[in-house]
Amino acid sequence: MKKVDAGQIGRLIASECLSVRVRRLGRVITRIYDAALAPHGVSAAQLNLLSAIAATGGVRAVDLARVLEAEKSTVSRDLKRMEHIGWVRAGPAAGDARRLVTLTPAGSRLLLEVREAWEKAQAAAEEELGKTTFAQLRSALPSPLKGRTR
Repeated sequence: MKKVDAGQIGRLIASECLSVRVRRLGRVITRIYDAALAPHGVSAAQLNLLSAIAATGGVRAVDLARVLEAEKSTVSRDLKRMEHIGWVRAGPAAGDARRLVTLTPAGSRLLLEVREAWEKAQAAAEEELGKTTFAQLRSALPSPLKGRTR
């Protein structure tokens, strides 16, 4: 059996591991969106939550974390921050005891205001990745909200 050292294994993982590359790609793309959205005072992560809440018309925080495949604690912390800013509110659903997160008028306005910046970020991401890779990545995973929008 051929003897290998930790350096060889490290080089193998660094050069071949899909997880390493996807995490790095995520950081590159997030920087593009964060830069485009910064003038509006919103991050890509916050926009992700706001758009999901808007698309569903209201959602429980636990369901939001599940469909976005995000940590519950991260979603909860971000929602609290966004509620403090005034973009979302959490309250009982009409007719039952579930607590739904909904957009406030300020949150709805923000989504309308950032559309052009988001479109520029989309174009910049497509430019960075190339049209083919951009399209492949968009089609690699279905929308997390498929079947959940209002």
